[in-house]
Amino acid sequence: MKRVGLGLVAALAWGGLAQAAQIKVELIQTLAAPVEYRDGMAGARSTQPHSVAGLMIIRGIVDEREGPILGVAVENQGVVAFNLTPQEVEVRTDAGVLVPLLTRDEFVSAAEEVARKREKRARIAMALNSMGGAMRDQPERADPSFARNLERERVDGAALVEAAETRGFLAQTVDAGERHVTDLGLTALPKGTTGLTVTVTVGGETHTFPLRVTRYR
Repeated sequence: MKRVGLGLVAALAWGGLAQAAQIKVELIQTLAAPVEYRDGMAGARSTQPHSVAGLMIIRGIVDEREGPILGVAVENQGVVAFNLTPQEVEVRTDAGVLVPLLTRDEFVSAAEEVARKREKRARIAMALNSMGGAMRDQPERADPSFARNLERERVDGAALVEAAETRGFLAQTVDAGERHVTDLGLTALPKGTTGLTVTVTVGGETHTFPLRVTRYR
């Protein structure tokens, strides 16, 4: 399993910690992939003889510990089916570092692991409080705030997993004339990243999308 930051998973897992710097990811317009804005969302579209690919900025301003949320769409204009999997999509930083993409299952598994650990810590804290009260010369009732905290962790954990179920790369075989859209499954970007290049290769054709990354507080 990839041990990397997980976007929405990180957003909840780091709740309450000091605010980190933010990053902003923006598409860079090119002749091959012009940028358009629809319903306030930026997207770029690249057209080849047998395929069309698009990249959308769904959530481009994020805490630097999170991954920006980008969507990728492909349309098969040929006569032969092709696959869209993480192997057909490459994301590299301006320094040439390959950025990992997570699948839906990996996002959900990571969220479940975080939720389990948080609930376990809350359960242990409640047990220790109860034990400590019982061992006093004059036994005391357990502090009810520990039970409330355990329930809060359960609710937050369920929300964490639910959020993860909307994230991650969903692979698909795209038949002739069909279209497929998926979350790219990005994780936290490497420190110092100032640019990204997303390359989508389907049906023997390559679509390239450059992006600018700006860091600010």
